[in-house]
Amino acid sequence: MQRTSRAAKTGTLVLVLVGLGAGVVHALPEPADRAIEPTVERSVGTWAMPLDGWVQPGSEKAAYAEDLVVQPCLREAGIDFPPPWATVDGLEAASDAAETPERGNPAPALSWTRPLDEDTARTSGYHAPSTAGANRDGRRAWGEDPERNAAFADAAQSAVTRCFRQAERTVGTDDPDGSVQRASMTAKRLTFLAGTAAREDETVVAAAARWHTCMADADVPDLPRAPSEMPSQSMKMDYGTNLASTPVQDAEIAVAERDVSCQHSSGYRDALYDAEWRRLSHVTATDAAVLHAAEPDQRDVERHLDEVIRDQAPESPSGR
Repeated sequence: MQRTSRAAKTGTLVLVLVGLGAGVVHALPEPADRAIEPTVERSVGTWAMPLDGWVQPGSEKAAYAEDLVVQPCLREAGIDFPPPWATVDGLEAASDAAETPERGNPAPALSWTRPLDEDTARTSGYHAPSTAGANRDGRRAWGEDPERNAAFADAAQSAVTRCFRQAERTVGTDDPDGSVQRASMTAKRLTFLAGTAAREDETVVAAAARWHTCMADADVPDLPRAPSEMPSQSMKMDYGTNLASTPVQDAEIAVAERDVSCQHSSGYRDALYDAEWRRLSHVTATDAAVLHAAEPDQRDVERHLDEVIRDQAPESPSGR
C-alpha cells in the first residue's frame, strides 16, 4: 500500500509538472514570422512604413467628408443644414491630437512615432500642428443646433440611415463587418510598437550619441540623450510647447531646425527609419490574418477625402 501510494503521488507530481510546462509553452509570445508585403514604397522624407496602407484616415476628417457628401440626400429627406467650414490640415491635426499614446492607448496616430521634420520645425517648432482649421466650435454649434436636431427627429429614420450609408460608400469609409477598422487598429499598434522599439536599436543609439554631440551648442541646458525626448523639460517650460495658446518663438524654431539638421548629419534619421521598417517587415500569424482581411487601400481613401473637403467645404475665414 505504501509503494502504491508513493507511486500515485509521483504520478500526480509528473502530471502537474507536465501541465505547468504546457502552460508555459502556451504562454510564450507568438513569433513574428509572417512576411508582410509593404503597402507603400520606402520614403524617409514622408516616413512611409510597410503597414500604412491599412491605416484609416483620421476620424474627424472622415466624418466631415461624410457630412459634406450626405447633404443632397438629407435635403431630399427634409434636412437642410449644411456643415460649416473646416480645412484638411486642421481636421488632420485634430484627429492626431485625439489619438495620443496617453492613457494606455495602444494604437495612437502614426504621427506620434514620426520624428520632427523640416517643415514642422520651420513653421511650428516643437508645438503641435494647429487644430484651428478643424473649426471645432463652429462644428459643435452646428451639431447641437436645435432646429437641425428637430429636423432629424421629424425625418423618416430609414431615409436618414440610407443617406449616411450611401455617403460612406461614396467617400470610401464604409466598413460593414468592421474588418477595415480592425486592420487599421492593428497596423497602428504594430507601427507604434516598432517605432518605439527601434529607438533602442544599436545603430540608432549610436547615431543618437552623434546627434547629442551635434546639438551641444544649441543652448539646451537639459539636452536629452536622443531626439525622441525633445523638447526637453526646460524647453517645454520656456516655450509652452504643450499649450496651443502659446506663440511659437524664434528661439524655439532655431533649436528645432538645429535638431532636424543634426538628425540628418548624425545619420539618426536614416538609422531610425531602417530599424522601424525592418521591425514591420514580419508580423505574427494572428496579426497577418487581421491585416489581410481588409484591402490596404486607405491611402487612396484619404486622398479622396481630401479632394471632397477641398472641393465641397465652405471657404474658411483665412481663405484656405
